[in-house]
Amino acid sequence: MPRENNFSKEHVSFAKKIIEEINSGLIKDSRTLDDRSFFWSKFFKLKEMPSHPFIYSFASVSEKKQKKFISLLSIKPTRSLSGVQVVAVMLPPFPCPGNCVYCPSQFEGKIAPKSYTGFEPSTLRAQRLGYDSYKIVSNRIKQLDITGHRAEKIELIFQGSTFTCLDKKNQESIVKKSLQAVIEKKTTSFKKIKFLAEKSKRRVVGITFETRPDYCGKEDIKQMLYLGGTRVELGVQHADDEIYKIIKRGHTVDDVISATSKLKDSSFKVLYHLMLGLPGSSPKKDLKNFKKMFKDPNFKPDMVKFYPCLVIKNSQLFKDWKNGLFDPISERDAVFVLSEIQKEIPPWVRVMRINRDIPGNIISAGIKTTNLRQVVDEFMKKKGIVSMDIRSREAGLMSREKEVDYSKAKLKTIFYNASEGEEAFISMESKDALFGFVRLRNPANPFIKSIKSNTALIRELHVYGKALSLGEKDDESTQHRGFGKELMDEAEKIAKEKFGSKKIAVISGLGVRDYYRKQFNYKTEEPFVSKVLK
Repeated sequence: MPRENNFSKEHVSFAKKIIEEINSGLIKDSRTLDDRSFFWSKFFKLKEMPSHPFIYSFASVSEKKQKKFISLLSIKPTRSLSGVQVVAVMLPPFPCPGNCVYCPSQFEGKIAPKSYTGFEPSTLRAQRLGYDSYKIVSNRIKQLDITGHRAEKIELIFQGSTFTCLDKKNQESIVKKSLQAVIEKKTTSFKKIKFLAEKSKRRVVGITFETRPDYCGKEDIKQMLYLGGTRVELGVQHADDEIYKIIKRGHTVDDVISATSKLKDSSFKVLYHLMLGLPGSSPKKDLKNFKKMFKDPNFKPDMVKFYPCLVIKNSQLFKDWKNGLFDPISERDAVFVLSEIQKEIPPWVRVMRINRDIPGNIISAGIKTTNLRQVVDEFMKKKGIVSMDIRSREAGLMSREKEVDYSKAKLKTIFYNASEGEEAFISMESKDALFGFVRLRNPANPFIKSIKSNTALIRELHVYGKALSLGEKDDESTQHRGFGKELMDEAEKIAKEKFGSKKIAVISGLGVRDYYRKQFNYKTEEPFVSKVLK
């Protein structure tokens, strides 16, 4: 609870009255909450109505755990419905090997890493905290806690420029300080930090790094595994060598294919950043190229983020636009492409994001709509387009709109070839909802010491639902229902019987290793947990 002397007596009284009325049952829904908040604001002669997070901050520890307080006062409930809280760590500015025409080097004096303007929420937070990863993570956790989100299962995402271009010493320092903020302990040993993170109060369930395909070789991958990485986001943009030349990307399509294959054979989840409306492209070319990403076995990412190309000051593209040499893609064309591509996205792919967090007022030309995903969703609904991507079927998200019947969950497996290896997407789902899944791979050309040719890889295990504390149960959540065990049992069976594997290895978040050890008898075999199949 915050110190009451930090706020006016009237503000504190307001918060306590609202909490009292929630407890009494007078406030049962958001409409009543708004009405009573308006009443008490006038009663206490407040100039502005206090926010829901402000009210929530005065609730007791036990009240903060009650469903009625969380549902009424917690902001952005979607953050919790996938089961994990994402904490973005913006890297400090450092030289990037790229010279992409669309990338601003700096905007209005803001000091920001390459590919960011300095006005994104995560960048502004990093600037305010001096790009100190410990302070960034600690601050974000406090924000999540105070707004009713349980920051107990955390995915760290390291953003900005190209992570693998940093020297190894700086890479380790940034990750170490971030882990220290999560476990709330400090030690000079990175090995000790990782060990403590396995059983800390808050658990790091995944670590993501952003990089370029040409800076994702074997040594880079080994280093990311050492740092606890579980997912890599590749700046693919548009896999076409002619367009790469036009935008001065600095790498080739072969680099994309090579990085994708090496990452999958090292058990990483792979996410592609794909960009619409680049110089040299067109809506027709975009659609054709994006379809290739999901059909050509050389690519087939597990997740994607779509971004329209934007014109921003201090970029070469801004000069080209001013000189009449470039016209950005229209919102109408972008919505069409993004809607049409949804028809082609396989059920084992998750569309993580559409559009970037760049304020419209600093975009010189291009799509300034900040809720582009919502616009696309509405267009799809109007046209009767149904997406089969993971996000569209998650039980946690679907439960917000209709009742989900967990009893109808059944095991289902899709086999497909990708990056020269075999993949099995094993899911627990009903006709209407996805409750969880496992990504199982039979690798083609593994090079990590602990992965042999007869080792199957579990690249991801995810059960969807509202984030719960470890061991906690909730009748309305898919988590902790035993779905994870059913999925793992099926994965081990397929690995042994179909792939002929002798061993199975899991790329596990540091804070999830204990789960595999206790529930499935896996043993630590750095950088994985593994098990001999009998």
